[in-house]
Amino acid sequence: MFDCAIIGAGLAGLTAARDLVRRGLDVVVIEARDRVGGRVENGILADGQYVELGGQWIGSGHDSIAELVNHYGLKTIGNPSTGHLMVRLRGKAKALPSSEETSELTPFEVADLGSGLVRLRRLGQRLREDEAWAKANHVWLSQDLTRWVKTNLRTVGAQKRFKKVYQTAFGPLEEGTTLQEGLMEVNSGPDLEGMLASNGGLNQLRVEGGVHALTEAMADELGDRVRLGSPVVRVEHGPESGTLVLADGERVEARHIISTLPPKLAVKLEHEPPLAPWRAETAEKVASGNVIKAYLVYDHPFWREGGLSGQSSADDGPVRVTFDTTTGENRRGLLMGFFEGADADSLSKRSITLRKRAFVDSVVRTFGDVAAEPLEYVERDWSAEDYTGGCHGAHFAPGVWTANGPVLSESEGVLHWAGAEYSGRFNGYMEGAVRSGLDAAAVVALHLA
Repeated sequence: MFDCAIIGAGLAGLTAARDLVRRGLDVVVIEARDRVGGRVENGILADGQYVELGGQWIGSGHDSIAELVNHYGLKTIGNPSTGHLMVRLRGKAKALPSSEETSELTPFEVADLGSGLVRLRRLGQRLREDEAWAKANHVWLSQDLTRWVKTNLRTVGAQKRFKKVYQTAFGPLEEGTTLQEGLMEVNSGPDLEGMLASNGGLNQLRVEGGVHALTEAMADELGDRVRLGSPVVRVEHGPESGTLVLADGERVEARHIISTLPPKLAVKLEHEPPLAPWRAETAEKVASGNVIKAYLVYDHPFWREGGLSGQSSADDGPVRVTFDTTTGENRRGLLMGFFEGADADSLSKRSITLRKRAFVDSVVRTFGDVAAEPLEYVERDWSAEDYTGGCHGAHFAPGVWTANGPVLSESEGVLHWAGAEYSGRFNGYMEGAVRSGLDAAAVVALHLA
């Protein structure tokens, strides 16, 4: 019998296993895929160059994962290029300088801010054109603008930057400004190009070789404690020990179990005794992200020749944000983008050829015909991954994290939980996964002391 059996060889599972082994405990990691990494994965291009199909950015304050990177002697690389941001709004593309005077945003915060501003503009348009709608929603429109911002922008960085963007375009954001007053400003003031102009640069590091190189290094250290290609179908947990039942019928017994599956996948496994009803109800409210991460590969990063960063934001189209992820030593240009939400859901059911065409059409509308002939197209549809069910991370509906989020990580006897969605800090990020893995390992070690 093992001291601890861990479901999942992603960052949380590998971190927990590594920590427990260092404490002298007997551990096994059970992974359904034929690889480690979970939502961290590399793809290989025709010329052998890698692209990161999953998590890749390490941001400010991500000290736990940075410590792991340093421990394994891996190098980090910064943002590959600087330059102007391309913004496409109302069918017109325009290059705008990135501000260096304001704090930097992560790529996801940039995307979150851009989406929020587009949503605000569209509401302003409806307020102007649909009088009946405005009258029917007058109470909702009278809400504080800052409340609307906190509800509609998911990241703290984007929420903070919104105020600066608003003030750049319209002047001071007075206390008590209503959503309707803000929409009237949007309708009468400068276009959204001016608002997005103060988006700032990107504050992130990447791991040379991809974050997948980190998970492989961790797995190599754990050796044969990591078992691949072994899906778990049932979790039995009693007062003193637990058992994982694998798809082939094998039973793995351990004194403690750590599950690192996202909430919606975790509750789909058969559990004996059954999980508390509130956990399944909460999991249903925690929607997994719906993202297809894609790359267009060019013979060189053409955008740099025009003084552009490769970063872009648009108010329409299936791919609304792009980033330059070209590695410094390689001449081929890598333009990365996301199909998200309804676009990802719709296009996931179509052919890869159609998705490539949709991505190319989007970047041509932004960067011009020079982007029309990529050498290669690579993607990962995370919602189609059986053992992932979506990416980037789960999105907690308003009020769900406050009410139930913290208790999601609480142990149920010998059954413990870890992963990006269970972390009280950096929830949804790779850093959150690492911290959660460390926390779960500490709890198990305490019980076994």
